[in-house]
Amino acid sequence: MDTIGPLTSISAIGSSTSQGKGRNQGQQTPPQGQVLKALVIESKGNNRFVLDIGGSRQSVSSETSLSVGQSLRLQVVKTEPKIELQIVSNPLNQLQGRSLTLLGKNIDLASLFQGFQQQNRPPLETVSLSSRSTLESFYSLQQNGLEGKSGGAILKQLIENLGLNLEQLLARGDKNGAAHTLKAALLEIANSFKNSSNITETTTKILTTLELFQLTQLQVGNDTHLILPLPLPFIEQGYLMVEQNEKETNSSDSELLENRFSLHLTVSALGNLQIDFLQNKEGLFIRFRTSDQEKADFIETFSENLKSAITDIPLINISFSGDAPDPIHDLVRQLVPEGKSILNTRV
Repeated sequence: MDTIGPLTSISAIGSSTSQGKGRNQGQQTPPQGQVLKALVIESKGNNRFVLDIGGSRQSVSSETSLSVGQSLRLQVVKTEPKIELQIVSNPLNQLQGRSLTLLGKNIDLASLFQGFQQQNRPPLETVSLSSRSTLESFYSLQQNGLEGKSGGAILKQLIENLGLNLEQLLARGDKNGAAHTLKAALLEIANSFKNSSNITETTTKILTTLELFQLTQLQVGNDTHLILPLPLPFIEQGYLMVEQNEKETNSSDSELLENRFSLHLTVSALGNLQIDFLQNKEGLFIRFRTSDQEKADFIETFSENLKSAITDIPLINISFSGDAPDPIHDLVRQLVPEGKSILNTRV
């Protein structure tokens, strides 16, 4: 394990994978499991370096050879008696060798349960009670409709149970919380059914998709930009991207909260679909982007229904266009630094 030991206390810094909306100003050190982005800005010799972590210069010791200008992702693995950071692998390296056809597919457990039914003995009896309960509960939630006021709560519960924070839970010592996540259950299934190619293939696809979203959030690396999968059976591919920015104003409120979020989807009847939302003090702006103009015109015929359904906030404008990008291509681009490619184009 490549570790780094800070020589002084680290001030509170926003997490690369946190789903929080702000920072605790009273916190003196980052919590165990938090992931930080760092840049090596100086080498002092004798295994000592200076890192820029969240805009703060930190002197550290490292047995691992570091180079000035090198970008790092560091996870807090210990806070007592001294802070210890572990170097997290580059997301691009973790994607190498994986087929992009597996990435970003819908997180639907229906195929997995169909594979279970083809087994000679009840397969869920061979896994732990926590994994069995997690799988059955998650699958049951996926069968519920999202209509009405409970729809948002169901989607929230599905996302929280995915296990996108599994490694953070383990780093904090929360084994019980980690065990009751979908990712932990799938890892156990993959290990228990190595001889069943059907179940192994289905499980690997879902795990690969979960890891893609984990890596993408790690690459984005801030508290106000979240990328969350939408584990809904009727969506072929889909995720939610949320941006929240606090802007200083001269008003008595001192802050203007502006919310931006967008749905990036592929659905069977419409193909690629992106819906952008902007909410500020004026009201709500919505833009529908479809794969072609014909589909955009079709969706526009329902605009009056949408306007009548939105009653809690002033709806300022709705627009429609036929230029929606492929959602997964856009997601993978979040992982690739500008000017670089994950494809080898040399012959």
